[in-house]
Amino acid sequence: MTDHRNDWTYLATPNATSILETLQAWSVRGDAPGILAFVCDTAADLALVPALQRAATQLDMPLGGVIVPGVLIPGAFKRSGILLTTRDRKAASAIVPLPSEDGRTTDAASDALIAFVDGAANPDGGDMLMLLMDVAVPDAASLIDRVYLEIGDLVTYAGMCAGSESFTEAPCIFDNTRFVREAVLALIQPAHPGATLAHHYRGAEALWVATVAKGGLISTIGGRPAFEVYQELMTKEYGITLDRQSFYEYSVHFPFALNRAQGESLVRIPVRVEEDGSVYCSGEIRENSLVSVVRAVPAGEVSAAAEVGEGVGAHGAPSVLLFYCAGRFLHLGEEAAALEVEAIRTAAGTTQVYGALCLGEIGALKHQYPAFHNCTLTAMPWS
Repeated sequence: MTDHRNDWTYLATPNATSILETLQAWSVRGDAPGILAFVCDTAADLALVPALQRAATQLDMPLGGVIVPGVLIPGAFKRSGILLTTRDRKAASAIVPLPSEDGRTTDAASDALIAFVDGAANPDGGDMLMLLMDVAVPDAASLIDRVYLEIGDLVTYAGMCAGSESFTEAPCIFDNTRFVREAVLALIQPAHPGATLAHHYRGAEALWVATVAKGGLISTIGGRPAFEVYQELMTKEYGITLDRQSFYEYSVHFPFALNRAQGESLVRIPVRVEEDGSVYCSGEIRENSLVSVVRAVPAGEVSAAAEVGEGVGAHGAPSVLLFYCAGRFLHLGEEAAALEVEAIRTAAGTTQVYGALCLGEIGALKHQYPAFHNCTLTAMPWS
């Protein structure tokens, strides 16, 4: 099945022919548009990235894309297939490698990303920087801080982390000729108002200091093994007795939160307990962070979705591009997640919402500066 609209197409069972025919249909509009591709993390879909690259190159269409856990089309989440959407072919884009040393992206790599933005964005402001980043980058939060410290509010910020939901290290970023890992696809969207973000996860009062943390790994909290403290917080705040076996049942529903001076906290989903009691999270935890354990939103609660929909709807776009956290999806389940998507569509007053499941979100919560998030709805006008 191919579900086709003027500005997006979903290929449920793609092959080289259907990919080429889809791009050909867009290429005859005059100036062929650029293409943004979201490819589901299945063996069959991954194998078609070279065909997508060949077709886009043959038709002289600038291509940028990522591997994702799933895609969203109006009315449904899909765990296989390819979602293609159009973008301004003249808008600047670049794949920037992000090698790291001892858990920190090298200065040369962050400088290259900053130089791209500084050279490509409108010096008078008003553009959006979209960052589609490999989830394997260990210090995504710090990297975003480094970019913001240099670029500031010259651009608005949006984006997400791509890759496998199993956190397997593999290529997940591509353009017309490259298919790489440990990199970011940086896109400049001209004259774009940016993204609206919200999660509405609510936390407990107890705060602990993550005294030893590196990348996404929390070794100790308050001088004790991180998992031991997590167990204690779960018992004290939520009455749940937790062991290593039940950890995976509860962690997506009770993630960590990094508390901030104002506004919503930054959520970090624990995804693995190490033998020494360290806890690995999807997203960077800085040393000496104030952490708590938060309760995820209940199924059927759509206040965050309504807030996001109202924010993106204020710009009157005919479509909304949505990055939906895979952890939030896992917590809520497909039915409740679909209710959130419908709440966004209704509040935005738009006809369609489409996008991708992701492994981390990039942007600014209300009244805050851009940061790396988990469990957060990230929506932007798209046409």
